[in-house]
This record gives sequence, C-alpha cells and structure tokens, in this order.
Amino acid sequence: MFTVDETSVFSTGVKELLRAARVRLVEWEQVRERAFRYDLVLAASENIDFDAIDAHTVLLPHGLGFNKLLPNGVGPDLRVAGLPPQHALRAGKVTVTLSHPEQRDQLFAVSPAIAGRTETVGDPTFDRLRASRGLRARYREAFGTGDRTLVAIASTWGRQSVIGRWQTLPAQLLGVLETDLYQLVAVLHPNVWAYYGEFQIKLWLSSALDAGLILMPPDSGWHAALIAADQVITDHGSLGLFAAALDQPLLMTGRAAETVPGTPTDELARCVPTLHPGGELRSQLDAARRLHVAGRYTHITDRVFTHSGSAAHNVQALIYRELALSPLPDPSPLTRIPIPECHTRAVTSYVVHTTTVATDASVTLVRFPAAVWRPADDVDDETHVVAEESEADLKIIERAAALTREIVLDTVPARQWACSALNDYPGARLAVAATTTGCLAVIRDGTVIRAVAEPADPVHTQLIASAIYCCLIDRSLPDRPLTIRAGTTTIDVTFTPDR
Repeated sequence: MFTVDETSVFSTGVKELLRAARVRLVEWEQVRERAFRYDLVLAASENIDFDAIDAHTVLLPHGLGFNKLLPNGVGPDLRVAGLPPQHALRAGKVTVTLSHPEQRDQLFAVSPAIAGRTETVGDPTFDRLRASRGLRARYREAFGTGDRTLVAIASTWGRQSVIGRWQTLPAQLLGVLETDLYQLVAVLHPNVWAYYGEFQIKLWLSSALDAGLILMPPDSGWHAALIAADQVITDHGSLGLFAAALDQPLLMTGRAAETVPGTPTDELARCVPTLHPGGELRSQLDAARRLHVAGRYTHITDRVFTHSGSAAHNVQALIYRELALSPLPDPSPLTRIPIPECHTRAVTSYVVHTTTVATDASVTLVRFPAAVWRPADDVDDETHVVAEESEADLKIIERAAALTREIVLDTVPARQWACSALNDYPGARLAVAATTTGCLAVIRDGTVIRAVAEPADPVHTQLIASAIYCCLIDRSLPDRPLTIRAGTTTIDVTFTPDR
C-alpha cells in the first residue's frame, strides 16, 4: 500500500502520480490512526513522522548520498539532508540504505546514533543507467537529435540550482547555438514542478520551448536525456554525479553554499569548469567537450557507487530479511530505461544569416530560432527572417522576408497560397509552399520558381526558402542545381522557372 504525507510543500502531484500507477493508496491519517496492520515501511524521505509508524522503516536512496545542508526548522542550525531524526535512530526504527560505505562514515561523524542503522546496497538507478547505455542511439532518435550535438541542462531545486540562478539560460543558449548543429534538453527537479506547477514553468520557459527546447516531464525521461547527451550543464544536484559517472563533459553554473564540505558533490564542483554568464556561451560549451578527458571524474564517482549491477538485488534481500522471509530464488531482472516520449513545439520561424552562393554552387545557412535570437552588439552580419504561416508571434511574421507553408500542396493551390500570403504580408519578398517534389516559390515580382529537392521533405521548406532569398540578394538565382548546407543537413535542389 502507498501513502503520502501531504504536509510538504513539494507533495503536489504525488497522489495523482500514484493513482495513475493504479496502486492501492491509503490516506496518511489512516496510518496515524492505526487503521490497519502492516509489517514494513519503505520511505523515500526522512521527513516523516516516525512516531506514527508501527513497523520498521527502510529509508531508500533519495538522490546520491548526503550532500546538502538544509534548515532544521528550529533556529539557524542546519541539518544534513537524508539523515533521519535522532530519536528514530536511537529507537532502532529505521535502516538507512547507502550507495557507498563512505557515506556510513560521513553520517557517523555527524550522528553517532547512526551506528548499526545503515545498509550499503549500491544505487539501483545508476545500475539501470549503466545497463541502458546501449540504447543511446534509440534515445537520440526519440529526441530527434540526428547528428546534432545534444546539450542537457540538469537542474536541482532551490536558489543555488541552475534554474534558480539562471532562469534565462535555456533561451540564451538556443539564441547562440545553431539550430542545425545543436539541440537542447532540460531536466528540472520534481520539487521545481511541485512547488511552481507546470503552467508557471512553461510560462517562464515559453520562448525557449518555442525555440525547440525539449523539457522532460518530472516523472520520467531524465535518465534517457543524460545518456543521450553529448554534454551536461548542471549544479550540486544528484544528476551532476550521475552525469559524471556516465563520463559526460560537464559544466556547472557555480558552487553552492548548501553543499556539505568534503563530499563527492563538493569535490565535483571544484573540478568541473564553470559556465560564465559574461562569456561567449557557445565557445565555453565547445571547449568543455574538446578538453574533456575520459575518466576525469572517476576518482570522485568511485566514492559514490559500489555493488555495481547488484543494487536492486541487495535492496530486495534487505526487504526480505526485515520481513523475516526467505528471499526469492531468482532476483528481479535489471531493466533498462524505456524509450522516452517527447512532445515538443515545432520551431516556426528562424533568423538566418544572409550569405552568398559559393563558387561550387552551394549555399551554407546558419539559423537560429527567431523566438530567442538577439543581435550581437559586436557583430554586423546581415540576416533575414523566414517564418512558417502558423507562426504565432505577429511581430515575427510581419518582418519575415520569406513566408512558408509546410503542408504539402499540389502546384495550383501552392501558387494560390503563395500569392495570397504575399498579399497579406507586404513586407515579405517571397512565399514558398511545400509540394510532393520539393517546393514552389512565388517572388514578389511575380516570378514563380519550382524547386525539385533531393530528398523531398516538407521539413526542408524553410531551408529552401532561405536559399532562394540568398540567391535573390546575391542576384544569382540559378536555373540549375544548388546544394544547400545547414549544419549536418545537405539538400540538393534544382531551381526551374515556372513559365
């Protein structure tokens, strides 16, 4: 049976999650009133009323180790997060599970009452992460990453977290990382979701979401994001240690005063480069990947994980022992992380650097989502905006040089739509609609261009529109093949005037 103590400000949504899992849910008051009998308690938090519990409690891992100092609720003193209250330890009411023996020594130095009240089992979550690394390509496929560099933001909760210090970081990154070379995924601690709610979080991140940010839900997907990523921006939360153990290139947004000195988290923060708001963000990210050396954090993560591959079996054995039952002859299998379901907003407009056609009949496009792009003070590059007809921001679509429609049309309705779009938006230079063989473009002077693309994909409509615009500015619109390059994407297109 499951129960939730809803006195925590972070309990929002927990009951709904359990109901969705179709477990048997009982009210916490029934526990207080001794309304039923039970033999063992499994808890994911030390912040429970042990006096209301009639059976022994096994405290399962909540995060990695005991790395954070929190107010104890009485005066200015701090307590180590994860350590049960002294009276519960002295009464022998609780067994604290650990991922590494070092944690036993750490807790004993703070609270001698912990002696004999711990069990080193390892970390089941890390075992699943390690077992799932072979699915990395599948995770990236689910994210739609392709050959792009996937950057993950992994934030804990509180003012010293990534999102607490730097709420605009996702939007800033998407504004300086080329769309066709980079992808961004964000993982926020469930406490952030519980405290602020989904509506507020998505409101804060709305421009980043419009620019293609993948925002993982609070209850799933973060494991796949860490495995799929090419690098991770993190803080003093547990995901930083998980990412380090996965040997990911790391950046941190700063050290946290609430970190327990001398812990692996503290040591990691001293070793990981800091992402500086005042510096050029892309160059800092690229340097972190380039300078990363495999195994550079092993000396830290070796202090966090032990019993690799057998943590779930160890937890199971502990439970059976506490219940005075014989363990099952076959332990539960180690299961891999499922393929995540990603729901992202389509990017509907881009700011594109206007360029010339190269001597090899190619054009290279550099694109950024218009929702987050800001001109650099020291750069005077010429740009243009290409916007899909469904673009919600009126200011963006009104300043678009090229309008597009990605829903495939036959030739006649494609021309009709393009003419109508140019009439509706007098600032546009051309309108381009997807067709079964590529695109059909109408220039404001009445010229109609057929673009036969290989491969023919409606997703490439905006790339073709930008290429045509560059050719118009360059006065080199060819009646011949042209190669379009954008990041890892290459398209061969033949432009033909439609007479």
